[in-house]
Amino acid sequence: MDSSECKVSVIVPVHNSEKTISYCLKKVITESKKLESEVIVVDDASTDNTLNILKEFKDIKIISLDHNTGAGNARNEGANIAKYDNLCFVDSDIYISDNSIINLIKRLNKGDNIGSISGTQDTNNLNKNNWSSNFVCLKSCYGTDEINHEKILSTCCSEFCAISKELFLKAGKWKVLTNAGGEEFALGYKIKKLEKNNIKTKESRYSGYWCDLNTRFKRIIQRTQKYIPLFLKKKSFDSKGTFATFGQSLSSLITLIMILNIFLVLIFKNHIYFYIFLTLYLLQLIIELKFLIFAKNKFGFKMLLFSLYGIQVINLAIIIGFLFYIFKLPFILKKSYLKKIEIPD
Repeated sequence: MDSSECKVSVIVPVHNSEKTISYCLKKVITESKKLESEVIVVDDASTDNTLNILKEFKDIKIISLDHNTGAGNARNEGANIAKYDNLCFVDSDIYISDNSIINLIKRLNKGDNIGSISGTQDTNNLNKNNWSSNFVCLKSCYGTDEINHEKILSTCCSEFCAISKELFLKAGKWKVLTNAGGEEFALGYKIKKLEKNNIKTKESRYSGYWCDLNTRFKRIIQRTQKYIPLFLKKKSFDSKGTFATFGQSLSSLITLIMILNIFLVLIFKNHIYFYIFLTLYLLQLIIELKFLIFAKNKFGFKMLLFSLYGIQVINLAIIIGFLFYIFKLPFILKKSYLKKIEIPD
């Protein structure tokens, strides 16, 4: 690489990250010093002690936003003032591996067909205070264990990735999604539309501070509602190693039919619905079998049993998110129609 390709603006969005930001930033600063760089931290209107912690760091630029509008907007604000051609986004609740930033930048500049290059998450969960977060960690990491060196995916990993500023602006930046996340699906899709690849590499890795299952449940309800319009636009599921896969959708559909069968059993007292329920559950176990083995291998038999429950919780969140979207659809269509016929002044 020439000298310009070795320069990078590292952008860290933060919101109420007092538990993790110091641990995260110390490593980011250490790694960023291995090449010419700047570290931009965007505080998305934190209400805890995050901003005071940031002020203790001397080697960073701080942007403080007045209103919380989500990580996507915070990343965009950081990119707006970035002075280098390479952008590296690092979430405030992860811990990156040695040489991870420089490895991303080197790989980013190796070929013209590369749109984004992302680090690979591992199953080292930094959240030691909530056991259910281990299940969330496993669900988020499942599929990446099959990557030997690197793999082309449909998404641009928002937690830890690098992209050229030119392509980032051409793709329209991160989509602003409040209370949900999921920006990686939209940006990954736009990068693919520009005929570039989203690559996940094991040369750069990171560990995450994963949330508990209850928090994940609420976020998936929001994310599902905001993912459906993108799915309808691209007419395909995302690749394995992401969350929005065909297998995940099929498992959720089975959970929905199982719930309907429970009501049919209670209403009609007919055993056939119970047998249908058992058949569906066995089918779901077959679909989820590889994940269940993955869970057991990582955290033991206790996690295998918990995963049988956790799978249903995740699926229920997707179902609720889908139903909320259907309920809101008439209002969305009306708003879209009014926008089209609006007469300018």
